[in-house]
Amino acid sequence: MNKVTAQKIAKQIAQEPLEILKTAREQVAGNRNEESGIGDEPKAPDHQGELQDKIKSSRRMEAYQRELTDIRKEELFKDLQRRIAQGEEIPLENYPELTMEQKQVLNAQKEAVKNRNEKSGMRNAELREPAPRKSRRLFNFGKKREVKRQQTRVESIVPPSG
Repeated sequence: MNKVTAQKIAKQIAQEPLEILKTAREQVAGNRNEESGIGDEPKAPDHQGELQDKIKSSRRMEAYQRELTDIRKEELFKDLQRRIAQGEEIPLENYPELTMEQKQVLNAQKEAVKNRNEKSGMRNAELREPAPRKSRRLFNFGKKREVKRQQTRVESIVPPSG
């Protein structure tokens, strides 16, 4: 064979790998009689295998979809928990995808946050810092008197000690 025909054959084999497998059985086992009905049996199991594969793949897709929705619900639940813990008011009626247990947990968390805020508000009221006293000096008259006294002390003559 020459090089060109070998390349053509290689390309054809690469494009049709299953065609070789279909004829390989006949080449190894020999030709079977199609009239006896034996040739129909392999087609049925292949068809059933394809159906089973399709059923399995559809079940897997359904399982993946359920898993994705569960993950989304869990992320939503965690996000709502975080927002409630920060003190944000969230109406749970807007989230019908949450289960009853999750809604109960979120309601309990709302109550806990509300109680905590009330207690911290009472603590703040109890620990209020006292206001400083008002000055007894009226219009800063004492400063003028203090300045005059210092002037006279400096100007007064001290007798020599002796």
